[in-house]
Amino acid sequence: MKLAREFFYDEVRDGFYIPGIIKRLWGAELTVLLEVDRICKKYDIPYYTVGGALLGALRDGHFIPWDDDIDIMMLREDYERFNQVAKEELPQGMSVHSLESDKNRCEFITVIVKTGVGFHSGLLREYYDFPYPVQVDLFVLDELAKNPEDESYRQAVLKMFAGLLGGIDKKDKQSLFQKELAQVEELLHIKLNREEDLKGQIYQFIDKIFREFNGKGGERLACIPWYTFQQAFSYPKQAFEKAKQLSFCNMYIPAPEDYDSVLRAEYGDYHRRVKAGGAHNYPCFRRFDTLLRSFAKDRWMPEYSFSEEDLQRPEIQNFRDLAMLTVEAFYSAQTELMDAIENREFPRCLSKLATMQEEAITFGNAIEQKKGEGTKSVSLIEEYCEALFELYQSISEQGGRADFSKVPALEVKALKKEMKNILTCLENLRAGVQKDFKKQVVFLPHSEKHFASLRPLVDALLEEEEVECKIIPIPYYDKCGDGRLKEIHYEGEDFPKGYEIVDYNCYDFSIELPDCIVINSPYDEFNPVWTVDSAFYSREMKKYTKKLIYIPWFVTDEIDPKNEEDGKAFTNMEYYVTVPGLFHSDFTIVQSEGMKKAYLAKIEEFAGKDVAKKMEKKIAGAGSCLLGDKEGQGIKEVVKEFKNFL
Repeated sequence: MKLAREFFYDEVRDGFYIPGIIKRLWGAELTVLLEVDRICKKYDIPYYTVGGALLGALRDGHFIPWDDDIDIMMLREDYERFNQVAKEELPQGMSVHSLESDKNRCEFITVIVKTGVGFHSGLLREYYDFPYPVQVDLFVLDELAKNPEDESYRQAVLKMFAGLLGGIDKKDKQSLFQKELAQVEELLHIKLNREEDLKGQIYQFIDKIFREFNGKGGERLACIPWYTFQQAFSYPKQAFEKAKQLSFCNMYIPAPEDYDSVLRAEYGDYHRRVKAGGAHNYPCFRRFDTLLRSFAKDRWMPEYSFSEEDLQRPEIQNFRDLAMLTVEAFYSAQTELMDAIENREFPRCLSKLATMQEEAITFGNAIEQKKGEGTKSVSLIEEYCEALFELYQSISEQGGRADFSKVPALEVKALKKEMKNILTCLENLRAGVQKDFKKQVVFLPHSEKHFASLRPLVDALLEEEEVECKIIPIPYYDKCGDGRLKEIHYEGEDFPKGYEIVDYNCYDFSIELPDCIVINSPYDEFNPVWTVDSAFYSREMKKYTKKLIYIPWFVTDEIDPKNEEDGKAFTNMEYYVTVPGLFHSDFTIVQSEGMKKAYLAKIEEFAGKDVAKKMEKKIAGAGSCLLGDKEGQGIKEVVKEFKNFL
């Protein structure tokens, strides 16, 4: 089975953010399932996909976005045959863990598991670069009793054993436990070996009770541990008489032919899409983080660690800033010159005019070097210099006077008139510099697909005369499970026609120092599946601009951190909120005020209240371009918020 590389990228489906590492988990689980499928076909052993995988296959042929496991079921007699052959048939590194294979096992669920942890290159390749253990859960179906009274008695016995399990580890109540154990032994005519592991023995006895009515039961089946201990459901026998093949992630999986009865038993109205509430043990692999870090040592950093330095930024002045400051300095010099003329300090005037002309020539040369010959502002500087020279000549004519205080008022008035001409030249120069040096906004999308989240904003800015937009698609890499880079991808040629695309190799950020850089990949090196080129990490980009803005490439359903049903969605926010780009950016625009609150809740959970308070000023819940013209959350609001910050 081959899964396309696009399968593994982060995506939002059904309003739910699916991080790439979950996609790799899915790929690894499918690898395990394929081995189960191969063995079952070889030995003609029926099995059935159930639960979330079955729902996903029926809905759109993929995993449910918020699912992180694969569940299968077998009838008891088929399960026993599978257990007999699986040990020899499974490839190296994969095994079955069951009550049958381990007498001390304290789990009713059988798992087919890839146990390897770490970064062995062969193992990573085989399991789609997923470095954690991975398993497929196998549930066994047993018959319920034909007589309801017999089933009630079995349930009572099972619950007695459950009570024993609940007390076995309570050291302060061992005498009570031993008394209850003796009563159960007497009632059921059994004897447990006090010299061996009691818990494992109890699990073995319970497993025998699960099988009690097989071959003589009624018309319903159940996974007895669920049925007894979780008050779960049962199924009609006829639902599992045959299997139906369903398409699922480039393979076919067997489902109960009467899957409708099975799913209705499990979910009720299974056509209604409900996000499984609560994070609980989601995602399932996180419990192995400590183990994986022990294998990784210093070679792998899966999680970003916040530092207060990430909120700091260098002071940036680009050529446009310096040009406008220079023009303003010319205005200040103009004021000083007027003051000198008013006071008839003509030697001072001549000295000031000479300095002003030298500064103007230097400024003109700098503009010409930056923008080339023929720039409008250079010609305006020439006009300004000519006006300065004319005033210089007029004042020089007063040079023969012994007493400048006796210069006639009319002549001073004439000099002031020439000063107005210089002021007009300055006003023209200011306008010319603003036109020649527009505010430069650079967009750094890596994906043509994700450009949709920026495109309406780009279109709006292209209509602004005082703003210059540059679209610079940047390269990105796929990553191995151990963090090493794989293939490089560049999608600049795939962007919509009609936009001027700038080659990232031809743009020097250290020289251009754009007024604003817009990113929509916030992960830097902390996305385990892919990364933009490190030269474009957020910590690098903020060195070259006064304003770094992050605009997410996606929208999700609204997330309420206090709502149990949003538990998994809130958990997954760590994959796109607790990442460097959000903290390095000067401003972030998210899809709503409600999501801004969710972002801040995740930040507080990650870095504390003080950091969340600081970040509150750096996040705006204005909306998203992906929401189109949605009132209060669409393109218009994003453009307005962006312009206000710019």
